[in-house]
Amino acid sequence: RAGERARRYAFTAQFLVADVARLPFPDRSFDVVAVHDGLHHLEDPLRAVEEMARVARQGVLILEPARAALTRLAVRLGIAREVEEAGNSVRRLSPGEIASGLRELGFDRVVWRRTVMYYAHEPGAWFRWFDRTPLFLLFRAVFWSVNLALGRWGNKLALAATRVTA
Repeated sequence: RAGERARRYAFTAQFLVADVARLPFPDRSFDVVAVHDGLHHLEDPLRAVEEMARVARQGVLILEPARAALTRLAVRLGIAREVEEAGNSVRRLSPGEIASGLRELGFDRVVWRRTVMYYAHEPGAWFRWFDRTPLFLLFRAVFWSVNLALGRWGNKLALAATRVTA
C-alpha cells in the first residue's frame, strides 16, 4: 500500500522489508529515525528502539501508545482493547523506560510528553457528520482542555531524543 500511495502522490521512495531488530544499515546511517504507531505491535519494542538508536546519527522520534492508568481503565470498561480487531496485540510503552534506554545509548537530550488520544481505526459515518458541525469546535475545545488537565497521564506518547555530538 505504501508503494501505491507514493505513486499516487508522485513521491519518490525506496521501500525495504527488513527485521526491525536487525536493520540492514550501518551505524548512524540516517540523520533522524522515526516511528509512528508501529512499536506497540512488536514482541520486543525496546529492542526495536535500540536498533533505531543504532542507525540514527542525530535523533530518534517516537509517537506511540503509552502505558497509562486511563488506558487500563478504558480496557476494563470495554472502551479500549488489549488485542485489536485484526488480532494484533498492543504493548503500551513506558516513557521512562524508553527515555532511560536512549540516554544509555548515547542520546544527550531526551524529552517526552503524553496526551490523551482516542484511537479508532475507522471514524464511522457519525464522526464524519459530526466533524462538519459547529459542535465539533466545542468538542475540540473540550478535548484540548482534557489534555491540558490530564495529558500528563495520557495514553499517547511523543518522545524525541537527540545527540549533541553526532
